[in-house]
Amino acid sequence: MAVFQSARGPLHFENLGTGQAILLVHGFTNYGLFWTPQLAALVHSGYRAIVPDLHGHGASKPADALCTVPSLAHDMTALLDHLAIGQAVVCGLSLGGMVALQMAVDRPDRVAGLIVANTRSSFSDPEMVAMADGWIAVFEQEQGPLKRLAATWPRLGNAAFRESAAGRAGYDVWARILARLPGASLSQVARGMTRFDLRGRLAAIAVPTLVIAGEQDLLFRADEAREIASEIPSARLAVIAGAGHLSNMDSPDQFNCLMLEFLATHFHAG
Repeated sequence: MAVFQSARGPLHFENLGTGQAILLVHGFTNYGLFWTPQLAALVHSGYRAIVPDLHGHGASKPADALCTVPSLAHDMTALLDHLAIGQAVVCGLSLGGMVALQMAVDRPDRVAGLIVANTRSSFSDPEMVAMADGWIAVFEQEQGPLKRLAATWPRLGNAAFRESAAGRAGYDVWARILARLPGASLSQVARGMTRFDLRGRLAAIAVPTLVIAGEQDLLFRADEAREIASEIPSARLAVIAGAGHLSNMDSPDQFNCLMLEFLATHFHAG
């Protein structure tokens, strides 16, 4: 376990392999090692995988104040500084995709390329704010993070994944991590997410970009990904047939194929 002292406190991360750095940013309530299906593929292909737990998540310090997407993006840039990495390809899913987009807008000098999956360019519209308010109400209950996971799990991965041994194991590990995390921490992140809005600003992103959507994503539908891809001049859109919101987990072969093809096209492995 490696720990970096960010501006918001200790931030846990893993640093695997050598070569072109790929920063993998997880989704809301999740943790870094949910990228496990991608790690062997990346390292074996000659890339360096940097896998943090975002502030307020996993083994990193719980959030005790409002935690916005720009602050999470700042943490990721600071982590690159800590590791003496000038530029990274940033790959993010869901909230992680928002962080990746924010990094590309705020610090284009640090982002060599983008892979954003199952994400949105804004979380500030009334429907999303109402969703976040509902999450916060659950988080404030006893064992709130576990209750929220149980309620949203049917909407996160496709049915085949949820019923598989890998899906059940993924749920169990996620639940054990959430059992140790205060609901108030996730509430601070949820409140911060409702301020996120990059609509009209993505056209400034000039790096190679892959936008991935899940055909069966019930949280952030494929149309959201199409909007992102249409605004970024260099973006390519890929919709994974049958994939849900956790496309890297429920459709890892397809996700990895898209990821590695994109990386091989634009970047040299180590």
